[in-house]
Amino acid sequence: MKIRVYYEDTDAGGVVYHTNYIKYCERARSDLFFAKGLSPVINDTHFVVSELECKFYKPAKLGDILEVKTALIEIKNASLLLEQTIYKESEKIFEMQIKLGFVDTNGKITKIPDELKTIFN
Repeated sequence: MKIRVYYEDTDAGGVVYHTNYIKYCERARSDLFFAKGLSPVINDTHFVVSELECKFYKPAKLGDILEVKTALIEIKNASLLLEQTIYKESEKIFEMQIKLGFVDTNGKITKIPDELKTIFN
């Protein structure tokens, strides 16, 4: 997924504010569902973040075009582990590993349906 950096994404120096990299990754994960005509919330179930580890390599700045790539590392019955990487002009500037749990509307851990597992492949 490609994302342009807008003024609202930056600090006073025109550099992307650190939490926005996580937001860009969230948008890319949601876009995986939208690209298949699905919603990230299906039958009152959805993914929630349970762990997150980030590495910042270089800053992005106002006007940059970024690309977010998502790769599945591991999938279990009720959780999955993804690696998401942000590139600027083919150079890695940010990466994170994120563990997502699958829950119902009450927050109860629930098995990931087989048809959803294919979204992340």
